[in-house]
Order: sequence, then C-alpha cells, then structure tokens
Amino acid sequence: MSDFIKKFIEEAREFIAQIETSLLSLEENPKNANLIDEIFRYMHSLKGSGGMFGFDNISSFTHHLETLFDEVRSGNLALNNQIIEITYQSVYLLK
Repeated sequence: MSDFIKKFIEEAREFIAQIETSLLSLEENPKNANLIDEIFRYMHSLKGSGGMFGFDNISSFTHHLETLFDEVRSGNLALNNQIIEITYQSVYLLK
C-alpha cells in the first residue's frame, strides 16, 4: 500500500471519528449551528481528500452528505432524526 493511500486512510478515519463525535453531540443539541458547521466541514474535507487521492466514489458519496448539511446550515432544511440517522448510516458505510 502506498504512503499516499495510508495517509488518506489515516486522515479519513480522523474525519469520520470527528463526524461521529459531532453527531452524538448534535443529537443532544440539534440546534447547535457550530456542530452542524463542523459536520459540514469534515464532510467537505473528506470529499476533497477522496477526490485528491482518486477515490471518486467516496468523494461523490460525501458530496451528497455535504450538500445535505449545507442545506441545514443555510436554513433551507430543518435538522431532524431522519437526517441524523442517514448520517450515522453513511458514516458506517464510509468506515
């Protein structure tokens, strides 16, 4: 395995762990804009890293999640249990 792939995997694991931590906190405080922003940023970073390393499926998948959280951030979509559950399931798939 190349050093670049190892670096991507290490970075992706960190982003995913941060997303999980933020999601747990968001369940307790669903109106916390900082947590919503954090999840958006981690998704954005994961998307960018995936694209940079040629993992187009990961990049595309996380792009949809990033878009979802951007809609929540902008107030166009209200955060609800379904969004949180979809995000948990998505994190599971990314792992």
